[in-house]
Amino acid sequence: MAQALEKNQVGKRESLADLIAVAESDKTPYLSMIDKRKKPGNVVTSWQVKHYPDDGHGGVRDGVDASDFKTNPRQLLQGVTQKLWFNPAVSDFAEESVVAGNSKGEMAVQVADALKALARKMEKRLLSANDCALEAQPSQANETRGLFSWLSTTAQAQYPVPAAFLPNSSQIYSGTLASFNEAALVNMAKAAYKRRKGPANLTGIVGVDLKTQISTFSRYDDTVASKTNIRRFNMSADDKALLTIIDRVVLDTGSIDLMLSSFLYTLAADGSDTLYTHSSGAFVDMDMAGVAYTRLPRVQELPYGGGGYKAICDTMIVHMIDNPEGMFSATINS
Repeated sequence: MAQALEKNQVGKRESLADLIAVAESDKTPYLSMIDKRKKPGNVVTSWQVKHYPDDGHGGVRDGVDASDFKTNPRQLLQGVTQKLWFNPAVSDFAEESVVAGNSKGEMAVQVADALKALARKMEKRLLSANDCALEAQPSQANETRGLFSWLSTTAQAQYPVPAAFLPNSSQIYSGTLASFNEAALVNMAKAAYKRRKGPANLTGIVGVDLKTQISTFSRYDDTVASKTNIRRFNMSADDKALLTIIDRVVLDTGSIDLMLSSFLYTLAADGSDTLYTHSSGAFVDMDMAGVAYTRLPRVQELPYGGGGYKAICDTMIVHMIDNPEGMFSATINS
């Protein structure tokens, strides 16, 4: 009688590990750290901006009555509230199936994933280059302005930032990644300082390629033509780790804390990466950035109709940059 071989056995149970592995990060750093503002009362939210008045500083002669009177005008910025959703649904049979790594039922898992997906959608919108828009037929929805649109040097199409409060060309870097050096960062920071007329502590939300490029500032001297044999590094005495990263830059114009994000400058249609996603960065005064929720993220279960289970997972949010003139950005696609 022939020996029974494993490969020929009938009735073997599938060996399926009780886990579901996801390599992607579920972190949304910008959305997590940004200030949460008061609930807006309308689709369009407005706030005021102004400059301190500049004037000459010559003396006033004794005995002269005042005849020169001035005022300091204010202007408005506007933000538009956007609705976002990611709606889970499972069939009756899918809900009753026994799935490895899923002890709570398929709908519960899909709802949890939907909330993570919704957070990522918000993060991508906030860190996008898309302008705001007002709802119009047949297909235009209300949309909120992304960070790279807020930091544009030219007036936006919808509710444009007044020219006096837009960043200028010296505050935007659009060269290649290889050419982004310490001098480029310093020059943008100085240009923003001159607009603010003072230092600021900024947060740089940067793609991984730009972050890696900035970390080379710790190893090479930009002024030396050949970068060979001029490497500088720090070593931890405790664990002998070679440290060649930069997470914080302190300049004469203030400090910049660097924060990695994988959700910069994505496509609105499908959320996919663009050539800018991992090479760009926005340097933001987080004291002047906020989001206001008309509706906090929620899960609204729909009535059971016999064919399975459905829910609405949605939110309504407006992105507010109080005054963009003292911020800067790097928009790099090569």
